[in-house]
Amino acid sequence: MSDPFVVLYAEDEETDVLLMRLALKRSGLPCVLMAVSDGAEAIDYLSGNGDFADRARHPLPCLVLLDLKMPRKTGFEVLSWMRQQEQFARLPVIIYTSSGGEDDRERARALGATEYTVKKADVGDMAEWLRGVIHYCEPEPAQA
Repeated sequence: MSDPFVVLYAEDEETDVLLMRLALKRSGLPCVLMAVSDGAEAIDYLSGNGDFADRARHPLPCLVLLDLKMPRKTGFEVLSWMRQQEQFARLPVIIYTSSGGEDDRERARALGATEYTVKKADVGDMAEWLRGVIHYCEPEPAQA
């Protein structure tokens, strides 16, 4: 069996992180969820700063889920930073937030979000959604 996919979830609400863990388990996907509690920590994780320098314990993700409203740095700030880093410019980023506002959607798209999804309330719905977005972690077929 190949290594599991690593998904980085930047979310300040512990309950939402717990629900995402349950949804991933229910989905049956070969994923490991690495959770950080704010935007600054997400940047530290991706940069390999401090405690995140050990890539055996904190591997780079194939997909990032970002909440918008977080302390220290918002999801918009993290997304903007990522798109300015050559290493992360093409890393799939899904804004996963409670905000359904059109202004937030447009700003996320302008900053380079891969998708924008309003949070699901049901773990089963979340699991189904995860099965639909995990394709972002699969390697692209080789070009002939």
